[in-house]
Amino acid sequence: MTQQAAVKLLAIVHERRQIQLEELLSYLPEFTWNQVFSLVDELSRRKLICLRRQGFEYQLRAASLST
Repeated sequence: MTQQAAVKLLAIVHERRQIQLEELLSYLPEFTWNQVFSLVDELSRRKLICLRRQGFEYQLRAASLST
């Protein structure tokens, strides 16, 4: 994944403040599910976003909102 993809994903998460993973995919149609999830994993490990499970879905939040 490119830095440009990471910037786009972070912009979406920060703009929305929180977003379901499945909804995020609709904002990134140029990427596969695997590419998006890989990027989410990387950004989560770097503590730039927070990934949480809610029931059967996953929600992303901007890191500053998760504390």
